[in-house]
Order: sequence, then C-alpha cells, then structure tokens
Amino acid sequence: MTSAGFNVTSSLTLVGFSSLSGHSSLLFFVFLLLYLFVLFSDSLVIYIICSQRALHRPMFAFVASFLLNSLTASTLIYPKIMSDLLLSGAGLVQVSRTLCLCQGFFVSSLGGSSFMLLSAMAFDRYLSICYPMHYAVLSNRESDSTVITSILILAPTVLNPVVYGLKLKEVFTHVKRLLSCRRDS
Repeated sequence: MTSAGFNVTSSLTLVGFSSLSGHSSLLFFVFLLLYLFVLFSDSLVIYIICSQRALHRPMFAFVASFLLNSLTASTLIYPKIMSDLLLSGAGLVQVSRTLCLCQGFFVSSLGGSSFMLLSAMAFDRYLSICYPMHYAVLSNRESDSTVITSILILAPTVLNPVVYGLKLKEVFTHVKRLLSCRRDS
C-alpha cells in the first residue's frame, strides 16, 4: 500500500528467527525455564513482602513494586519470544505494525518506571542514612504510595519515547513555545 509516495507496511518480518530454526526448540525451552524462574521467584518475594507484617516498610514497598514491574515486563516479552521461536520453523514470524508499536510503548514504559523506581529507592535510602531522625516523618506509607503511584502514571504518559515519536512534531512545537516564553521573560 502506498500513500503520497511513501511505502506503508502493515507488518514486518523477523528474519533473524528463521536462521535459528534448527535450534528453536532448544531456545524455546531455555526461554520457558527463564520465564518460569522469573514468574516464581518474583511472585514468591512479592508474596513474602505482602504476607509478613514486619516487611511493611517503605524500602520493601519499593522492592515489591520493582518486582511487580519486572513481572509485568517479563509477561510482556517472554511469551512473544517463545511464540516467535515456535513459529520460526514454519517461517511465519511476522509482527503487525500495531503490535510492534504497542510492545514498544509498554517496554519503554516499564523500563522508564524501573529506572524511576530505582531512583525513588535510592532517595529513600539517602533519607534514611542522612536524616535518620526525620526519616519517619519524611518517609511514610502515604508519601511512598504517592511516589509509587505517580511513577506508574508518569512513566507511560510523560517519559515515553514512543509517545514522543508518534507526535514528534507536536512535541517540538511545544518545546519551541516554552523556549520562546523563557527568552521573553
């Protein structure tokens, strides 16, 4: 399909998997074992943090959020890789453009929220080490849940390069407008 002189494709073919067709079953079982390990280990740690009352502290809330983020990212990535490995023997590995953009959006959102959660964990440790007398006031359940919730909302909406890539022209106009306002004042 062509539109105004441009080639617009509705899907793309993953050529790299076809070269692995001889080893696809071995790779499938390796990725399956990795996926099951991530599922069980992350779920176990989240269960322990949620079930033990002594672990209901800010640091462990951040750890549980980080592991939940890891669990979500693994569930997003591993099943697609395993299905592509199974289909690579038949030469049927094609990904629609929409699915590619959706997976890119979620992977970059989860990656961004991982970095933001690690930054929040580092700041929490900074507060506990540098301000031990004020730590109970500065870091409590309400403030930590607000930080975690805002991270999970900000990462997919504000800090996602896929969103900016789709509306790059609009972003540039907003940045130019902001820079021109700063120069005027």
